[in-house]
Amino acid sequence: MTELTGKRALVTGSKSGIGFAIAKRLVQAGAEIILHARNDSSEVEAAKIKLAKLANEDISTVFGDFSDPNSYCSLFEAINKESKPIDILVNNAAIQPVCALAELGPSEISQMLETNLQVPIMMTRYFAEYSENGGSIVNICSIEGLTPAINHSHYAASKAGLINFTKASALELGSKNIRVNSICPGLTDRQNLDKDWPQGVQNWLENVPLKRLGTGEDIANAALFLVSDAASFITGANLIVDGGMECVPSW
Repeated sequence: MTELTGKRALVTGSKSGIGFAIAKRLVQAGAEIILHARNDSSEVEAAKIKLAKLANEDISTVFGDFSDPNSYCSLFEAINKESKPIDILVNNAAIQPVCALAELGPSEISQMLETNLQVPIMMTRYFAEYSENGGSIVNICSIEGLTPAINHSHYAASKAGLINFTKASALELGSKNIRVNSICPGLTDRQNLDKDWPQGVQNWLENVPLKRLGTGEDIANAALFLVSDAASFITGANLIVDGGMECVPSW
C-alpha cells in the first residue's frame, strides 16, 4: 500500500538533509521525483546522480527563490509544462536561525515567517489550484511547534503556525480529494551535529526514551506512509517522530 509507481512528487529543499532523505524514499517506492533548490549547485548535481541510480532515469529539478512572490506560480507552471501535474507535495524547505527574544527585530521575524510559513501556505494554494485528481501534501514541522526551546521563539512560532495551517488546509481541501498532514521531527542527525552542538546532543540522548538521534530515514518513512494509500483516510493529522521525547515529563 506504500507503492507510489505512477505518482509524481515535488519535495522542496531536497538537495540534502531530511528533504533528500524523503526524495530518496519516494523514489524507492516508485515515485517520479522533482528536486527543488533555490539555485543550481554541485550539491544539487550530486543529489540528482544518487537518485538517478535508484530510479534508473534522469531526475527532474526545479529552482526557485521563494523570496520572490511570483516564484510559486512560475514553479507550478514550469512543472505542468513538462508533463502531468504533481500528485504529492512535501513542504520541507525551512530555516532555523537562533536568536534571543530580546534581540529579535522585524527583519528576523519577517524572514522566518516568510520561509517557514508563507512558503508552504502558497505552495499548498498552487498545488490545489493546479491539481487535477487530488493528491497528498506533507508539511515538515518540528517538535518545537509543540514545545519551544530557548532562543527559538520565532522558529517555534512558525512551526506551530504550520501545524495549524495543516489542519485548516485539510479542512478546505478535502472536497478536492487532497489530503494534508504534517510531521514533527525530533532532533535529527546531520553531518557534524555532535561537534556543532555537543551539549544539545548529549542532553537529547540522556532523555529521549529510544536513546538515539532521529535520522533522515525515520522522517522519510513517516512521509512515505502519509502520502501513500496506506494513509488514504488520514488528513489534518500531525505525526510526531521524535523517539518518544514528547512523552518525557518536564517536572
